[in-house]
Amino acid sequence: MSNEDASDVEIAVSFVTRLPEEFRVSESAIEVPGRLTRYGLSEVVNHLLGATTPTPFDFLIDGTLLRTSLAKLALRLGKSAEATLVVEYVPALGPPTAAETTKCEAWVSSIDGSWAKAVVTGSFDGKARLWSPVGKLLCELEGAEERVCSVSLAPPSAGADAENACVVLAASADHTLRSYAVTLTGKKCELGEQRVFKGHEGTVTDVASAYGARLFASCSVDCTARVWKIDGGESANEKVTKKRRTSKKSEATDDDAMVDDASAKIGLGEELVLRGHTDQVRAVSWESPQVLWTGAYDNTIRAWDVETGEEKESHHTNSSVHTLDVSRGGSRFAFGGSDRLVNVWDPRESASAKACLKLKSHEGWVSCVRWSPTNEHHIVSSGYDGKVKLWDIRGRVPLHSVSSHDGKNFAVDYHGGERLCSGGDDGQLRFWNVGSSK
Repeated sequence: MSNEDASDVEIAVSFVTRLPEEFRVSESAIEVPGRLTRYGLSEVVNHLLGATTPTPFDFLIDGTLLRTSLAKLALRLGKSAEATLVVEYVPALGPPTAAETTKCEAWVSSIDGSWAKAVVTGSFDGKARLWSPVGKLLCELEGAEERVCSVSLAPPSAGADAENACVVLAASADHTLRSYAVTLTGKKCELGEQRVFKGHEGTVTDVASAYGARLFASCSVDCTARVWKIDGGESANEKVTKKRRTSKKSEATDDDAMVDDASAKIGLGEELVLRGHTDQVRAVSWESPQVLWTGAYDNTIRAWDVETGEEKESHHTNSSVHTLDVSRGGSRFAFGGSDRLVNVWDPRESASAKACLKLKSHEGWVSCVRWSPTNEHHIVSSGYDGKVKLWDIRGRVPLHSVSSHDGKNFAVDYHGGERLCSGGDDGQLRFWNVGSSK
């Protein structure tokens, strides 16, 4: 069957699904036109269901998402025109719809939406901020003397209110990290102990807390990554620093020069210093409490044994790595950077990170990638092109793409399974509703 006549054929298909009984149709084979795309097949399934209100579906053949005609995908997969195609249908992910928009006082550099009670952001004015799930400012966390480059949320200490408390971690261009114990009581935000972690010799570019352990990791332009105890560091100075205003020019410049001051080289509370990268380390992500992954501008991603500090693995990539996220369970890796690609690597399928799935759509650097907390196949990405893109890694094109910011989009994250939040150099924190169509 050639491309020319593929659309003219009738193809026998058997529709299958893992959805509840009310969404199941007979698995007996029926013939449908090969020219049908996912929209036409969705109409067929809804007709078979006798649905009065149609439900949009997506379709998979051998785990590959249908984004062409049925006949063209069957041809690409090498399926015989005489064989019955088993076609799985799943609920289609609806397009993101704009919800709340909040104006920040500075560019938004980083977002963590992993806590149901609040979203935390880092900004170029040296502050971390906690926001309600609908974008109301709860509190500002000060102390950093330069811009906050990254934020992460960690569970509270033992004895604290686990549902209403958390620890906010903030990485700064002033070469330090800070932790803030926060408790939400109604609409009030109570700030508890603050600690500071010193040791990096340059801008701290990323921070990530470990699942199931009182640890967090950081990385820096000093070419190192570090692992710290959340309860380590030293008590922070109670003095509140004055807000630092910087020009657009200075914000856009990566003034990541290292210092020679001997006092900056004294590690206070770090458990491990991980050395091996030969250029700026820009991203850290946990596979497990025992294994940390790092990504750097030396075109590598590396795995580290947290107990010994030894490098376990090193994999070359096709370009510098600016962002990295490991899926829960550590089975898949998403990373991006200067090549403008969202790269998805499954070590079970390929030993080389260069031979990964490459998702092309962004027109600028990929600034952030995050796995969905509720769907193992979904990723969200942001880019310097101002776009947020939703992906299903079983396909090769975005499920949806939205122009999220006027300028560079620095950060994006899920807030639950059906909400997104994004931020960029327009100083806006934006919330989006997104979810399956049913």
